[in-house]
Amino acid sequence: MVTNFACLQTTLHNFVLFFTITFLVQFKTHSYLCFIKILKSSVTLFTMETEQKSIRALKCEQSVLSRADGSVMFSQGNTVVMASVYGPLEAKIQKELSDRMYVEVNYKPKTGMPGVAERGKEKLIKTTCNHIILTNLHPRTAVCITIQEMQDGGTLLSASINAVCLALLDSGLPLQCLVAAVTCLVDKKDKIILDPCIRTVKEGYKAMFTFAFDSQKYNLILSHCEGQVPYQLFQEAMELCQKASHIIFDFYRQAVLRKFSKELL
Repeated sequence: MVTNFACLQTTLHNFVLFFTITFLVQFKTHSYLCFIKILKSSVTLFTMETEQKSIRALKCEQSVLSRADGSVMFSQGNTVVMASVYGPLEAKIQKELSDRMYVEVNYKPKTGMPGVAERGKEKLIKTTCNHIILTNLHPRTAVCITIQEMQDGGTLLSASINAVCLALLDSGLPLQCLVAAVTCLVDKKDKIILDPCIRTVKEGYKAMFTFAFDSQKYNLILSHCEGQVPYQLFQEAMELCQKASHIIFDFYRQAVLRKFSKELL
């Protein structure tokens, strides 16, 4: 019943659009050009909504901190994090590496002091950053990456990795590739849920996966698992996240284009 009503509503909407365009074309008024522009923008928004129906809405604002070399405020659904990059800097003696740059990652929770969970996130993010940054171009230096948790709406690890990637782009550090992280979980009915919100996570799950892929051949960079499931479900979850990573890479592209278009204006 609901499906038939939705189809009827869509048909009536297309019918009205067709006769409106026909009327405007016939009279060739200035309103025709304005209507076409509005129609194009509406189609673009509808396409983005359709493509991102499996991933929550992505938003970002770059260069939010004046003293950082690169910074971004990134939101994925209700999850909000801020990432900043400082460097290359002069490395301390105990952290100086003769053949590459030292990467330091600090994860700060919304409240309180960092604990074991935050140290685990730091290690995973640092592993990912060491893979994508061309550290051999800046030996005996260091780069400091800070992630500040603003709001936990679920999938904090993947949102933090995506925020760090945008902050690195904003800083101008040489990268060999970009990275996109996607989280999914397997619920108690063996159903794979992509990019779950905090409410879905609190309902319980069998396993939760976070995968990170590069932008060159979409190869797997990072795999983090909480729980235990059969290998077939693991493979299905990884393939689903790999396809969803294309949406995040497209979002990176649009974010960079938007930033440079503002600077040129």
